[in-house]
Amino acid sequence: SYHGPFVLPSSQMMLDFCKSLVKLGRLDDHLWHARAESMRPSGSGMCVTVKTASGRSQDIHAKRVVVARGPTWRRQWPGFYYNLDTAAVAAIYHAWDLFDTPAEMKSLHGRGLIVGGGLTSAHLCAQLAPRGRVDLLLRRDRRVKQYDLGLHWMGTGRRDCRREYESSPLEKRMAIQKEVRDGGSITPELDAVISDLETKGQVHLHEWTEVVSASFDPSTSSWTVALNTNEVLEADYLICATGALVDVASDPLLGTLQEIHPLKLHGGLPVLSESLQWGRLPVHLMGNLAALELGPDAVNMAGAARGALRISKALAVAGLLEGPHKSENQVGNMGNQESRGRTGKNAKTEGHGKEY
Repeated sequence: SYHGPFVLPSSQMMLDFCKSLVKLGRLDDHLWHARAESMRPSGSGMCVTVKTASGRSQDIHAKRVVVARGPTWRRQWPGFYYNLDTAAVAAIYHAWDLFDTPAEMKSLHGRGLIVGGGLTSAHLCAQLAPRGRVDLLLRRDRRVKQYDLGLHWMGTGRRDCRREYESSPLEKRMAIQKEVRDGGSITPELDAVISDLETKGQVHLHEWTEVVSASFDPSTSSWTVALNTNEVLEADYLICATGALVDVASDPLLGTLQEIHPLKLHGGLPVLSESLQWGRLPVHLMGNLAALELGPDAVNMAGAARGALRISKALAVAGLLEGPHKSENQVGNMGNQESRGRTGKNAKTEGHGKEY
C-alpha cells in the first residue's frame, strides 16, 4: 500500500491557493454570494434564478452553466430523523448547520451526542469534548485511514485505477465507487486525538450503534435517545454528521432539468458526457454529481482538477474562453510548479505534473 511521500497542507495554504485563483482569473468583481434556486433553458443558453444575500430574487442569463456547488448542498439524515416531531426537528443539528453558523457551535455545552463515523464527527468531538462528555455513535466499526478513499487511488498506481474505471460499464463503476470510498473514516492523527479523549473519559465511542428513536423536551432543552443496543442516552444537544445526499431526481436545483431533459441515472448519479455536460443542455456538473465520469476521487483535489480541465476544454471549443487554451500538458506542469512554490524546498512531492 501507499505510504507517501506526502505532506499535509495547512488550511492557510488552501486559503492562499483559492485567493491566488481569484487573482489569476481576475474574478474579484464577479464573485458574489447568492443561492441558485432554479434553472431552465432560455434560447441557446440557460436562465438561472438566484436569491441574493438580501433575499432578492434575480434571473441571470448565461451561455453555459457550471454547477460546482460542493457536497454540502444537500444534507443526508439518518432514518430516525424522519420520525421526529416539530420541536425536535427545530432542535437537532446537522454538522453543516454549524459550519454555516459558527455562533451556534460556540453555544454548545454540556453532554453531547454525535451521529457519524467520519472525519467531521471526529473533529466535532475534539472541539466539543472539553465542554462536556460526548457520545459518538458509529453504525459500524471504527475506520482509520489516511485518505477518504483507497490509497491505491492516491499512489503511483492511480493511473491504472482510473484506466480500469473509465473502461468499465456503469454498473461496475458504481460498485467501484462504493468499494473505494467505503463510507466514513478518520485519519491516524485525529484517531490519536480521539483515543486520548477516550482515555480521559471525555469521549465515549459506540461502535455498531444506531439511533432507534429520539425525543426532545423543550422545557428542559434535553434529548432522550434510544439505541439499537437497548441503551438509552440523555444529551443536551444532538448533531448528525452524516454527510451528503446525492440524488439528481429529487434534487431541488437539478430535478427540473431531469424532467425537461432526462438522463439515465445510476444510484442517483447522472450519466454525463465526457465533458461532464448534461446531454444537449449547456450545463456542466462537477464534484460528486460527476462521479460516474471522474471516478471515486471526484470530490478530491485530483478529481476537481480533471473535471475543470474537461469543462474548460469544452468551453474553449465553444469559443467561451479568452486567450489561448492550455493543453493538459501545460496545466499539469503549472500544477507541479505551484506545488514546489507553495510547499517549499523541503517538502516531499510525488506524482504531480501531468496527473490530471
